[in-house]
Amino acid sequence: MMAEKVTIGNCELYLGDCVEVLSELENSSIDAVITDPPFFHPVNHYVNARDAAPIKKTLSDLSALKHFFRVTAIELDRVLRDDGAFYWFCDGQSYGHSFEALYPHCNKVRPLIWDKVVSFNGYTWRHQHELIAWGERTKAERIPTGDGDILRFRAVPVKERRHPAEKPVDLLSALVKKTRDGATVLDCFMGSASTGVAAVQNGRRFVGIELERMYFDLACERIERAKVGAGDTAVQGDMLLPA
Repeated sequence: MMAEKVTIGNCELYLGDCVEVLSELENSSIDAVITDPPFFHPVNHYVNARDAAPIKKTLSDLSALKHFFRVTAIELDRVLRDDGAFYWFCDGQSYGHSFEALYPHCNKVRPLIWDKVVSFNGYTWRHQHELIAWGERTKAERIPTGDGDILRFRAVPVKERRHPAEKPVDLLSALVKKTRDGATVLDCFMGSASTGVAAVQNGRRFVGIELERMYFDLACERIERAKVGAGDTAVQGDMLLPA
């Protein structure tokens, strides 16, 4: 089985498994990784035992998530330049595993806070933020800035989302702008390509990987529209990368 590749201007979009596609990318070919991996939780296998003897949760329940993050980070380490950076979306429950996955490959790892400004309706304490594990590489240039580590951008309204985890383009643009002009940005969990749109709008190259066909097609559509706005509509398609 071959992974499908579509080239739109300076963007390369791959339909396939992220680790398999990453293994075919060139060493040190990426300037920044800006990605939102599925920080899923294990199956709640305790439910059926509710009326039986109590079974306590343990950290080993998260071993699948830990392994998934670690394997992905190893491949990302190879393709990311020594002066590049990671921006890895997560939440309070998965930040520890995100930190652990990125730590061996970075000079330092720190949390950035995405404040969504408003919380969603519900009960008790409602979610109003997500975390971004920011990993700075060993040779990253030290750039003076007055930017704080709390980024305030409203979330995409639920009714307007075409992907359940869609991030606002203006938030992603703030991250993209931290890269040099003409840099190559990678999102290996591309979804609907909001990161790609931000890259196009800011004059960066983009590499995106997505496993689901319907989101891949949507990503191509959005990138094409972004390129039209930039005056470039060239699209090419081919098949490559043995799985």
